[in-house]
Amino acid sequence: MWLEAILTREDVRCILEQFSPLEIRLGESGRVSFASPTTVSTIPGKGIGVVCDATLHWPVLSVNVPVTMTGLTLLIHPAVEPCPEGEALVFTLQIDRAGVTALQFIDDRVTARVNDELVKKHIGLSWNFGKALSHVFRLPAALLSTEALCLRVKCGAVKVTESALGFAVGFETEVKRRVAGTHSS
Repeated sequence: MWLEAILTREDVRCILEQFSPLEIRLGESGRVSFASPTTVSTIPGKGIGVVCDATLHWPVLSVNVPVTMTGLTLLIHPAVEPCPEGEALVFTLQIDRAGVTALQFIDDRVTARVNDELVKKHIGLSWNFGKALSHVFRLPAALLSTEALCLRVKCGAVKVTESALGFAVGFETEVKRRVAGTHSS
């Protein structure tokens, strides 16, 4: 049995706008603030592309002043990853292009440094859907032969198309039979 959720590009845009402005701590004394997205796109096989402006407050290239990043391109990568209790739907962030300056090498250095920090801080959203969606439904005693319906997550998959983000969860089911003589009257 499969359960599927589809988020259109507009659904994703609405969710991202609710996060705006988004501020993330970098290192011990820095932070980056992302403004509302100007463009949201779904990139087949990769994730969600977000174009927005941002302000970086962090000693970068020996400069400790706010740096405005115009037209920053942020990639949000969705994936299903193993976790101790099954699988989790994980969204990680990566800056594709910082939009700091016309000088590409400065933009590349800022992008690399901020991305390294995002990885160190484990910036992302993670949902242990296996734990959240697996459930044992106890059935009423009036059902003499059946005690419970067990619904267990067995796997998940995420897919990005040109128009949407899809997430599917595969379940296995098991009907637990009542043991003779254990039902109540």
